[in-house]
Amino acid sequence: MKLVCTKKNLHQGLMTVSHIVESGNTLPVLNNILFKTDKGRLKLSSTNLEIAINTWVGGKIEEEGGLTIPARLVNDYINNVTAEKITISTQNQTLFLEAEKAKSHIKGLSSDEFPLIPNANNEIYVRVEGKLLEEAIKEVSFASAFSETQPEISGVLFSFEGKTLTMVATDRYRLAETKIELLGGTTSSKSVIIPARAVNEVGRVTNKGVVDIYLTEGQVMFKTEDAELLSRLIDGQYPDYKQIIPQNFVTEAEVERSEFIQSLKAASLFASESNNIELDLAPQNKQVVIKSQSSQTGDSEIRLDAKMTGPKNSIVFNYRYIIECLNNLPDEKVVLKAIDSTSPAQIVPFGRGNHLYIVMPIKI
Repeated sequence: MKLVCTKKNLHQGLMTVSHIVESGNTLPVLNNILFKTDKGRLKLSSTNLEIAINTWVGGKIEEEGGLTIPARLVNDYINNVTAEKITISTQNQTLFLEAEKAKSHIKGLSSDEFPLIPNANNEIYVRVEGKLLEEAIKEVSFASAFSETQPEISGVLFSFEGKTLTMVATDRYRLAETKIELLGGTTSSKSVIIPARAVNEVGRVTNKGVVDIYLTEGQVMFKTEDAELLSRLIDGQYPDYKQIIPQNFVTEAEVERSEFIQSLKAASLFASESNNIELDLAPQNKQVVIKSQSSQTGDSEIRLDAKMTGPKNSIVFNYRYIIECLNNLPDEKVVLKAIDSTSPAQIVPFGRGNHLYIVMPIKI
């Protein structure tokens, strides 16, 4: 193999594929990235046997070939090379990197040892705008939780119906749901569970342009013009989450999201023992009062101005569950909806109807 490419393009490609590579694998080749020429471009591939990522880097190909190289070493080296162009070649299981004022040899493993990445490129199931998909993933995936006994909640539910993709994640204590519009509809409704780690990688890898989604038996692929991510699917039945979403709330408070976050962070300093904070919804004062206390540090009471409707309410929450939701929303304002101290509460972006977040209260 021999080719010339820019440092910028090579660095971007390595950043795309190296994220899922973990050090210390019992199978040494899984610590490596596959360098391989493919249809006039350099193809970079990585896998952890559950997720696989391919990306293509433009360059001038002079000789075909392939080799696997330790991911961390080559990524760190290219990141610190100052030259604009790099010549890549291979000989005797060694990668030669030559640039102005720099030359390195990296020992690798044969490309024949790299696991075969299956091809799900049969028929496009749906298409979606990459930026919308990235935003939806951010709003939802944090609410999932790794569970060996309930693998279903270790993933994110993708439900395709008509022209809508609904994404859902839950850890049984909170639930996030976001809906986005597809580029064209699907004639067959389908739901699949994708591992949360793979979903987060999708948001990072395919956040530009249009994303084609392919579904085959036990596998999903997300593909853009320059990259593709393949992942196994999680077998099982996703929890019937719709039954826990309350339909009617009695108290609502509209607040500034950034101010709400800062107030919660300040109050959390006095909730170190339990993570519990109390939210008093006081419509008569048009305020949300955030209370916390600790036997070791003291106590705090912070008042947050709000537009409110309904009767007075008081609920105790794990403050982390509230902050994580707010941190993953781009909206300036949110609405907190409550029923009573023992019922699930809801947070929704103000003026936007495609997202909701349900959080369970702490029963004292």
